[in-house]
Amino acid sequence: MNKKSLQTKEKIEKAMFSLLTTISYDQISVAEIAKEADVSRTAFYRNYDQKDDVLKKFIDEQYQIFIADIEKNKLLTLMEELKTYLSYFKRNPHLMEILLNAGFEGVLLNQQTIYLKKLIQTRHPELQLPDYAYSFQSGGIYMTLVWWVREDHYQTPVDTLVQYIQKHLEFNTK
Repeated sequence: MNKKSLQTKEKIEKAMFSLLTTISYDQISVAEIAKEADVSRTAFYRNYDQKDDVLKKFIDEQYQIFIADIEKNKLLTLMEELKTYLSYFKRNPHLMEILLNAGFEGVLLNQQTIYLKKLIQTRHPELQLPDYAYSFQSGGIYMTLVWWVREDHYQTPVDTLVQYIQKHLEFNTK
């Protein structure tokens, strides 16, 4: 991808999140995103098919950053990886608030479930979880994250959350 295209994508992404702080997602149009990003609608459509793609691409990129962080720090256990995952949101507190307030609960849960399954299958194949278990585990982790953001406002330490999740979400390691 060339530098100009990358800059355009970054401008569009920033514009989308800027708009989400004041306008509901349903009310945001591609034209408004393009205007806020100071790019043409043609430039938007050169990079994305629709506004949903901006969010999906952003989540994808964040997952890649998460995986790179895991590999860079040579994390070996799922709980260490979970700690890194939750710490990301603590370092970026407004991100999850914006996404939740925009009504992306279902999208976020679905994406997290996809990534959790991929993470476990590639980094912890010994767990051999049935498909329904990924949904169950992801749901527990996700709802803990939502509670932490909306109700607790990141007050509970990450280690406390990870210990609770480890205790209550049994990953079959036998």
